[in-house]
Amino acid sequence: MENQPITEFKDIQAILLSGYATLPHARFVLVQLDESAKSRAWVGKLVHMIRHAEQGAPMTERCTHIAFSFPGLERLGLSWQALKGFSREFQEGMAGSQRRTRIFGDIGRSAPENWHWGGPRNDEVHAVLMLYAATVEDLDGLLAEHRDLAATEGVALIHELPSQPLANGKEHFGFRDGISQPKLAGISGTDDKRHLVKRGEFILGYANERHEFTAAPLVDAIEDPDDILPKFGDGNDLHDFGKNGSYMVFRQLSQDVHGFWLSLDQVTRSADGQRIPNARIALGAKMVGRWPGGAPLVKSPDRDAAEFARDNDFGYHDADVYGLSCPIGAHIRRTNPRDMLEPGPGTEKSLEINRRHRLLRRGRPYGPPLAPSFNSEEVLAGGDDGIDRGLHFICFNANISRQFEFVQHTWVNNANFAGLQAETDPIIGTRPATATAFTTPAKPVRKRFDGLPRFVEVNGGAYFFLPGIKALRYLATAPKLLASAYSAPAAAPVQRQSPWWLGLARGINTGLEYAVTLSRRCTWLRNQFDRIFQLRITNLIQWLIQRRRTKYEIDIDLDIAQERMLPNEAEITQRITEVMTAFLFKHYRTGIAERAGNTKTYGLLKATFDIESGLEDTLRQGVFSDAKSFSAWVRFGGPGPLVTPDIKNNGVLSIGVKLTGVPGPKLLDQEQTTQDFTGISAPTFTTADIIENLKLQQHIGARIPTFYFLNPFDSHYFDMILQGLYAKAHGSPFETPYWSCVPYLYGEGRAMKYSFVPQRTERTPVPFPAPDDYLRDAMVKNLSSEICFDFKVQFQTNASRMPLEDASVIWSSEFVKVATLRIPPQEFTTPKRDMMARQISFNPWHAIEAHRPLGNQNRARKQIYLETSRVRQRINNEEHVEPKAERR
Repeated sequence: MENQPITEFKDIQAILLSGYATLPHARFVLVQLDESAKSRAWVGKLVHMIRHAEQGAPMTERCTHIAFSFPGLERLGLSWQALKGFSREFQEGMAGSQRRTRIFGDIGRSAPENWHWGGPRNDEVHAVLMLYAATVEDLDGLLAEHRDLAATEGVALIHELPSQPLANGKEHFGFRDGISQPKLAGISGTDDKRHLVKRGEFILGYANERHEFTAAPLVDAIEDPDDILPKFGDGNDLHDFGKNGSYMVFRQLSQDVHGFWLSLDQVTRSADGQRIPNARIALGAKMVGRWPGGAPLVKSPDRDAAEFARDNDFGYHDADVYGLSCPIGAHIRRTNPRDMLEPGPGTEKSLEINRRHRLLRRGRPYGPPLAPSFNSEEVLAGGDDGIDRGLHFICFNANISRQFEFVQHTWVNNANFAGLQAETDPIIGTRPATATAFTTPAKPVRKRFDGLPRFVEVNGGAYFFLPGIKALRYLATAPKLLASAYSAPAAAPVQRQSPWWLGLARGINTGLEYAVTLSRRCTWLRNQFDRIFQLRITNLIQWLIQRRRTKYEIDIDLDIAQERMLPNEAEITQRITEVMTAFLFKHYRTGIAERAGNTKTYGLLKATFDIESGLEDTLRQGVFSDAKSFSAWVRFGGPGPLVTPDIKNNGVLSIGVKLTGVPGPKLLDQEQTTQDFTGISAPTFTTADIIENLKLQQHIGARIPTFYFLNPFDSHYFDMILQGLYAKAHGSPFETPYWSCVPYLYGEGRAMKYSFVPQRTERTPVPFPAPDDYLRDAMVKNLSSEICFDFKVQFQTNASRMPLEDASVIWSSEFVKVATLRIPPQEFTTPKRDMMARQISFNPWHAIEAHRPLGNQNRARKQIYLETSRVRQRINNEEHVEPKAERR
């Protein structure tokens, strides 16, 4: 596929395929966007002005192109899923890290703090308009149009960077520029392997020289409801924002023309200070690698031959392996080493390595020439006029790190490039105190020129992204913001077919799940087993866990209610959030989105939460301070992660209780008057901590959750047994106890776990055959009378044997009743109540400080629950609801 011609020329901005030699006049306009929808409207109008590649290279027309910085794409409301798909270099920006500043050598005058634009002290740049025209008058007219359009849409054009064409395609030092450019495979007619480079090195969405697809910014299909963007691969619901776009590097390079020729003049004089004819021109050519007229030294080492003026048909290894014609450290040899690279100089392998670091250049000079003739004699005679002149260096690449930054760091500024010592690029390189030399190899004696100053400084710069035409249209539409920076999943850059072993594992997983489902039909046998063995086996597993904790003295240094952060806890929490959000995007792109965990709602019911009277003073903490009654909402739910027939779920039910009218400041400002309590029908969580939870989420995403428990190299047999002891076919959600599994504060310096214990002693049989929603039906039947649960708490008395950070340990302290949950008879199977169940969010951090959640599972739930509930409600186009206290 990679060698087939591109069929999407209409989606590619034409500047990628043409340098616009017929449009010599250009101007680059830096843009600052407003945060309003007007900026998107501005982009929408610009789309119709952008020239696409199918229109071909312009002859006398005017052309407009646009690229955006990462902050600019944020301003336009591009979804976080897409934003997180951009490369780290683009996200950080050219001046965004000390490491990048160091590898570029942007110090002293070139430090970002001294830039005219793009630096930390300058206005933030959101986009750059690139305007091209055949005449000055055409360019002025085009610029006027854009000024009017920007003013209409409230967009600020904050800085203009004019360009000035120079005679004969030269740059300001007087050398012909732009001769050597890569040729795009499938587009160019050449078959020269020295220059032919796969299009994926410059344009996203195509295979690169590594036969891979560069990581791309992707969005889920539900974030592109109008199908504006192209699809990404097969067998997924992702759309490709990056397709047919490219990363653009823009650096304004100021050239010290007089200083350049003055330095060359000084170092080439004879011992008695006399000028040697043509010596400085010859040294300049050695430093560049070409003569001023363009002839490469490899082809013409002794003179500027007109017949080789634009010659690019050469290599280095066979023609000039020791650099006797073109020095090893010459500018063109550093920036494009061709066939001189290890391993295998002179072979296809060397060219293959070189092709991975090519740049597609589209730069333009700015400022008037110091001498119109570019003659060094005139330059020196006229002196320095103090006018800033140089090059707007612009290049396109698909991988900023592997291409532009690699070239700058590993080739241009490397003082030990290709075996050299204390030398950087003689033209554009930095000049640290230890690397100010340039060597010209020769027989019998080489020449070394020391003390060279820096000839090129940086006045500004930024990284931009040049979108395809479809991506521009997408930017112009109102965004459907489903996720935040924290919850947006970053999709894999390459879609690969599943290996055979994964398919086999999924088959085994399905078989095991089916066997478990069949076993749940044996309810009488299971009940007898539980009566005899459940508590015994639970105690045995807990004894084994405690023996290990004692042996390794785990948590013996902690005090009561003292937490211990896990390594990389924030990163793990973010990853779990991303995985669960990706699951929501994948499974609920149409229809109604459900919760990513505790998924199926059996019913949302009104209730009261009555605090016991006569509690001991030590128990009178937080919401339990006074004997009062709170109105409450109770949600009973199934495990998830998908809505399944009740008999096929994993047998662990959940409860969420939201007290209303609770006074005092809350730990999560999403709600102001609530206190949430949550639990499941098992005394331990499926995983001991969030490290293991992430592993489980990844197994669920791969559709092999049973292998999380059965993997012999990372087994979790104790967790599997504990969950299996309490996972079963329930007759009714009203007839099983629910445990918090994780700890909370109970006043200052005291940790608790809690449990909802049903007062109902009757047992509802599991029907056969079991309807898909038989648990909801059982709730309807059971609510002919009031349903009550005792709310009991137990306290941490030993930090090691009753840990806060390990949810696989059951605490051994006694439970004490402190409240009663009362659910009166009511009608709850209505569309209005079901909608409210989706709009309500249960989060243990909807809490007062006296009941602050403890432990890594709870710390992670704060963010996970908040973000996934936001995504779910945005997919459903529903608002979050904070229930108010019922009037009594």
